[in-house]
Amino acid sequence: MTTRNEKATATPSTGLGRHTSQPSVLLGPWLVALMGCELLTLFSDSLVAGRITEILLLGVPLIGWRRLRLREAYLLGLCGVLLLLALIYHAQPWELALRGLDRAGFLAAFILLMGLLREGGITSPAVLQCGTYVTQQPPQWRFLAVFLGSHFFSVLINLGALSLLAPIIQRGVRGDDKRREDLDEISLVRERRQLSALLRGFAWFLLWAPTAVTQAILPTLIPGVDPGRVLLLGGLLSLVMLAVSWGEDALRWYPLRRRLRASGKLPQRQDLPLPRGALLRLGAVSALLFGLTLLFTRWGDVLLVGGVMLAAPVVLLVWVFLQRAERGLRLRLAGTLQRLGDVTGTGLPSFLREAVSLACAGFIGTVAAALVPSEQVAGALSVQDLPGWVFLSLLSLFVWLCGQIALSPITTAVFLGSLVTELGAVPADPTMIVLAIAAGCAICTLGAPFASGTLMLARASGYSGVELSWKWNSAYTLGSMAVLAVFYALFT
Repeated sequence: MTTRNEKATATPSTGLGRHTSQPSVLLGPWLVALMGCELLTLFSDSLVAGRITEILLLGVPLIGWRRLRLREAYLLGLCGVLLLLALIYHAQPWELALRGLDRAGFLAAFILLMGLLREGGITSPAVLQCGTYVTQQPPQWRFLAVFLGSHFFSVLINLGALSLLAPIIQRGVRGDDKRREDLDEISLVRERRQLSALLRGFAWFLLWAPTAVTQAILPTLIPGVDPGRVLLLGGLLSLVMLAVSWGEDALRWYPLRRRLRASGKLPQRQDLPLPRGALLRLGAVSALLFGLTLLFTRWGDVLLVGGVMLAAPVVLLVWVFLQRAERGLRLRLAGTLQRLGDVTGTGLPSFLREAVSLACAGFIGTVAAALVPSEQVAGALSVQDLPGWVFLSLLSLFVWLCGQIALSPITTAVFLGSLVTELGAVPADPTMIVLAIAAGCAICTLGAPFASGTLMLARASGYSGVELSWKWNSAYTLGSMAVLAVFYALFT
């Protein structure tokens, strides 16, 4: 799976997304313990492991407080306010708080375990070769290539796809020394189109992929979900949105393309060699991930998300071992252990903010849904009398609207998933409800500057979240909502 030439460059890293902070002696092992206890809870239903997970979770912001920023402080403060409201208004506040902590621990462990896949990806030459190939495609195919590349890498390394591919895109446009101010009109448009394709490819993977946080949490909130149908319909809707994205991009930039063709400035097609070896290696890693996921799911009799969570550390171990350049089994094992030490000391702590944010999202959504008078809400909205497609469209729209006031889509998704189960009779089946909420998260990622994916891409590219969402994708976001409404009407 790894050639000698590839090994020669495997150890140093791709140079993209590496961590520059000092290793954390306590935080890294603490997070490893959190992941281990959550996996033990999932696969053994151990009450003791569950309580230890909750204790470890409460210690995370205390140990890593220096790494947290205003967003995490705001979310932690909101958790405190909701706990106080539960103590005042809820009949069983401590039971509710423990339920919120349980969901918070699950989400924190999930994003950390998915972060392990990113740690394997940032040192993989195969990832760099495939990413470079994708971003250097001819102009007429580049949007499609970046969208599909982002979609695939998101399944494999989640949010890491954004931080990995954004620098490759910008390197291809700017070279090694140009800044944004130095770019001409064609280069600025080329960069914008590729970054938009990157964000859209990431957003729509949330509809169906087992490694997406939406598919990790929503089936655990709403009983009766058919995972196979979610996979099928979510994949189909992703393909529809690929076509919509490609069409919108071509239509938006057609006048510029026509002007460049008339002036003879249209970039010419370049024939690039297909990195077959790199594609085969990434295909093997993907096959290992999904094969182990299915195996662990059957073996542990858990949801698919539980299988992918247990598979992630195994895949990281194999992936890192195969990247080592040393000769001899003993040296390669020693190098692998050294790299795993780096992952523990610097890689996992770099995901602290995301872990705290998702944990808060789980707690806020769970507690807030329990405090809302669901019967009065259902009666006021006459939910049972709504057409199915209208109800599903409102779910997607609500996630997007909450994103405009800085609520993360996962917070809203947990809230809606918890609330829907309390509404009684609703005009849509559980699978379509999960799909609609996940689609709302995708729309929010594209159309709200405060979503995690938007913030990650902003950090990686230097563009603001407002530019990436409102300025670049507002028309596409509104068009996508219309397409979603039609899709819901056809499948309800």
